[in-house]
Order: sequence, then C-alpha cells, then structure tokens
Amino acid sequence: MEELKDRNAYIKATNADGVSILEGTTTWCTQCKAIKPFVDQMIKKYPDARFYEYNVEQAEDIAQELGVNAMPTFHVFKEGDVMQTITGAKGAQLEKAIKENYDGKVVEE
Repeated sequence: MEELKDRNAYIKATNADGVSILEGTTTWCTQCKAIKPFVDQMIKKYPDARFYEYNVEQAEDIAQELGVNAMPTFHVFKEGDVMQTITGAKGAQLEKAIKENYDGKVVEE
C-alpha cells in the first residue's frame, strides 16, 4: 500500500479516476495493526481500487483536512469525492463501502 506523505500526494490520489481508499494510521495504533490483514485481502479482492495510507502524526495536513480524530479512519473516495468514512477497525463496514462504490473486477479467493 502506497504511503501518502503530503497534501500534494493526497490531492493526486483522491482526484484520480475510480475508487481510492485512504487509511489514517499511526505507528502505535493497535487497531490499525489488527485490521491490516483484512485490508491486504481487500487490496487483492478489489485490484482496480487504489489503497493508500498516511501517518496522521506525520501528514497532519491530510488528517486535518479529512477531520481524522481516531485511528484507523478510512475514507472511500470516488472520482475525487468522499463517498464514505469508517472510523475504527470495522472490516465489514469497510468492505461494504468499497462494494457500494467500486466498478472494477472482483477477485474471489
């Protein structure tokens, strides 16, 4: 998963065609570590979606713009617009948000 380090990378990632999923995280976030295997599955299952992460302590401008106040926080973007926000390690809600906005192929394992 590509890491976004500044606002320019964030703008580029979220304004691309299709679906982008951004995860706000920190190095000490235990829920972020717990949901990582699930996110890795989503990356494989939805190959046409783009997944990014950013450290809220290092990329404070991104976190502030998105209003992140807990980790992990996922934002699902489609065609440059925030479609849904999921706060916490809620895999079912994250996948539901991806499915509702994703138009690409699905790879079932």
